[in-house]
Amino acid sequence: MKVADIVENYVYHYVYMSPWMYRVTYGEYPMYNSGLARMNDPGPDTEKELATTLLEKDDILSVLFTSSISSDFMDSLKSLDTVVLVLIAAAGCLAFVVVYNLTNINICERQREIATMKVLGFNNREVSNYVFREIFTLTIIGIILGLGLGILLHQMVVGAAEVDMVMFGKNVFAQSYGYSVALTFIFTLLVNFAMYFRLKRISMVESLKSVE
Repeated sequence: MKVADIVENYVYHYVYMSPWMYRVTYGEYPMYNSGLARMNDPGPDTEKELATTLLEKDDILSVLFTSSISSDFMDSLKSLDTVVLVLIAAAGCLAFVVVYNLTNINICERQREIATMKVLGFNNREVSNYVFREIFTLTIIGIILGLGLGILLHQMVVGAAEVDMVMFGKNVFAQSYGYSVALTFIFTLLVNFAMYFRLKRISMVESLKSVE
């Protein structure tokens, strides 16, 4: 038989052919052992009543509903929620540590420069804006690069998690990008808030007396 077309199917694998093609291939009429129906008023109560009625017949062995199949499949995927939460928490901690270390190194290496600005009359807010503006710029660059690379990483992770009998969707919703950007900015703001008090404690006299 020649394959005429390929369709996406997310659970299990199937081959579809017309009764005419079956007869031409096997030389006999197909024997049907299952039927597919669409309910006009789907719901748990209606499905239960229909299943009870159908199973009372001797020639019907089982009744399956797509809603129950979908529910069972989603229950099996709930185990992945913990893994996803752990990955998100680990990524958040990593982002916090990276931003904190960058800001800390920036302040330590430019301590004399910051002290000079204070001597020249810059207040703490102006000095903080001068330093933190660079951190925000680096954060924006990191977000742009991270979102682009994140799409590729998502495709790779989902493809590796797939099994032969189940196909996962590879769509990323817009709110996921929004959450990522928001969390990154929140971590940056927290680090800047903590480092603001360190900038205030920089001694102008001691910093200017130090040797580069």
